[in-house]
Amino acid sequence: MGPSITPSTATSPASRVSAGQPRRSRSRDAFDNPSRSLKQTWKPTHTRKKEVLKALGIFQRATAEHLWCMLRPGDSHDRLTRDTLNALEGDGKVRVETRLESNHQLWVLTEQGHKEAKQLLPGNVRVSALRKPKYDTHGNPVVDDGFDEHAAAITMTAAVLTGAGFGTPLSWQTEIGHKLPYGYTQYADLTMRAPDADVPAMLLEVDRVNEPVDDLVAKVRRYSDWFELLAPKADAVKEKAARRQGAAVHDFPLWSRIYSATGREGCVPVAFVFTGKTTAQRASRMRRLEQAARRYFAGAAYPGAQFTAVDYH
Repeated sequence: MGPSITPSTATSPASRVSAGQPRRSRSRDAFDNPSRSLKQTWKPTHTRKKEVLKALGIFQRATAEHLWCMLRPGDSHDRLTRDTLNALEGDGKVRVETRLESNHQLWVLTEQGHKEAKQLLPGNVRVSALRKPKYDTHGNPVVDDGFDEHAAAITMTAAVLTGAGFGTPLSWQTEIGHKLPYGYTQYADLTMRAPDADVPAMLLEVDRVNEPVDDLVAKVRRYSDWFELLAPKADAVKEKAARRQGAAVHDFPLWSRIYSATGREGCVPVAFVFTGKTTAQRASRMRRLEQAARRYFAGAAYPGAQFTAVDYH
């Protein structure tokens, strides 16, 4: 990922420019409001409206740039996406929750839009909670500034990967909990299921190079612990016997009942996405995490042999 993945500094290909961003060579108004003489028609379609509703149903909050990168990466800029949002606002299905420091508007579903998104999304996709508007004691709307940089990085990560061809918006879910027996639940920032992109399942953690490396190592440890959990009613004796015999044990763990088979031995991949700070700082963070968490994924040295290996059985 680039130096920053936040909406204010997300990098787009040279041929794709956010319509919400001013160009020095022309005024903001001129860029945001193309001349009526242009041949391209800015007309939100029913299909685009449904796309936006479903995406906001999954991610809860997003900017037009997020939705543009995720839903229509082939568009030259985000004008049509913004027009679609404006049309949905007129229909009473979306609203602007706040305006970010980057001057991007942050969009959420209204109660009406939330109900429609539930109907549009498949039953196996978790719909995010409704963001209800807040009011002060006088009944005036209160601007909600709870959307932080980490949430922006998570949404943009999904948008960038989707735009690059890894699945569709329906491939994603956020904040999926993985309960551990010692009373802790490890929430994945993102889960991706994109078999068409040869990624049956993947868990992603997004770090803006601001968490202690020890905290990231703890996440790897908790995922490792969760992958070791047996499914309900799984026979622990048979599982141990299978391990001793070098037989497949995929039918025993809990994770195999939740995530689809990866097509190879081993658990569901866990990926860390680093964004923010400098290239050197991100590279340093990667090396430190790999070194500190190595005991959870490295191969074991075989006695008397000049190699290490992982026995996925």
